[in-house]
Amino acid sequence: MNGNVEPAGAARQALPEVSFQPLHERIREDIINGVLPEGSWLKTHDLARRYEVSTNPIREALHQLSGEGFVIIHRNRGARVRTLDEAFVRNIFDIRALIEPYLVSLFVEQATEEDLAAMEQVQVRIEARPSDQIELDRLDDAFHGIMYDRHFNQEALAIRQRHSEVVRGLARRYPVSPARRVAMIREHRAIMEAVARHDVKATQDIVEKHARAAERNLIQRMRQAIKGSPSAWSE
Repeated sequence: MNGNVEPAGAARQALPEVSFQPLHERIREDIINGVLPEGSWLKTHDLARRYEVSTNPIREALHQLSGEGFVIIHRNRGARVRTLDEAFVRNIFDIRALIEPYLVSLFVEQATEEDLAAMEQVQVRIEARPSDQIELDRLDDAFHGIMYDRHFNQEALAIRQRHSEVVRGLARRYPVSPARRVAMIREHRAIMEAVARHDVKATQDIVEKHARAAERNLIQRMRQAIKGSPSAWSE
């Protein structure tokens, strides 16, 4: 018998799990955490050395981050980290306040009991108050995804998704205040009630107000961070 053959019944040693994070997510994390500062130029060769990859994956990652709004690519000059300031946040939410009421209208007309049950299931998990901002963002995205993701307008969905990536990134830098979490739960419940009535106009109004409330809270948190004030906000 070959000495390299395992004896019958011998337990195989489990291989360690390898966690793999896509390159664009690694760069995005460093942008969000300020490791790659806002306004800084992103040189492909420097990034390739930093992340231990070749330059082609870096270029692909930068193009993806450009699509998400984290990076600005200048023709013949290279790429730099976008400054995620108050003006940029206002622009994003101006667009969301227009797009989301449009997207939700089709859903309200066609919403089924199964759709409402799916929203309820996600909402219950949101109301469990997860302490992890990433998990809260994931659940919030799932809640809204039930309403929007089946829409036929893929261009509108792509714009919303792109802006959502930026908002989620900023939310990790400036976590949602406890008061805002309570308000978000209340607003979600109001949306669900309007959907259950198939009241398109009421749902659109609530969705728009929901976006504006998120905008006000995020800008407030950004201002407080600049001032260096404690992270206990009223709104």
